[in-house]
Amino acid sequence: MFMAAASAAGLSPAEGKQAIQHQYRSGIQAADGSRFCGSVDLDAAFAQAEPHASRWDYGLGIQRNGVELAFWVEPHPASSTSEVARMIAKLDWLKAKLSQPAFSRLNELTRNAMQLGLAFRWLAASGEMRLVPGSRQARLLAERGIAFPTRHLRLP
Repeated sequence: MFMAAASAAGLSPAEGKQAIQHQYRSGIQAADGSRFCGSVDLDAAFAQAEPHASRWDYGLGIQRNGVELAFWVEPHPASSTSEVARMIAKLDWLKAKLSQPAFSRLNELTRNAMQLGLAFRWLAASGEMRLVPGSRQARLLAERGIAFPTRHLRLP
């Protein structure tokens, strides 16, 4: 379903985590009983058409108990509180895409994921983690629906 939904949105899905750059793959795992059923590189798909946009990087399809879910992963530094504003801009871009008719099936899979927690995940890509749990920035991320950054993601 994820693969078909991504294709319907005009994206080029890849099997498993193959659309994710190699350096980030090992930091993203599926929970026991779940499996990756596809991935998309949004950044590459829209780089030419929207070169100056704050683009979100990756989408991942997960199959869990026979249900497919879409999670959105952004590898991005968490070395400064100013990165929170950049992540929110990327999320706004992604949500605008998900609201388009061509993305309706991916949006449905995202809503499935949101029933299990936050569907928008921040993979702390490099450098020091300067964000603090419980801080104003952490609360802002949570209000916007972005999971607090972590070096390793375990998706439901």
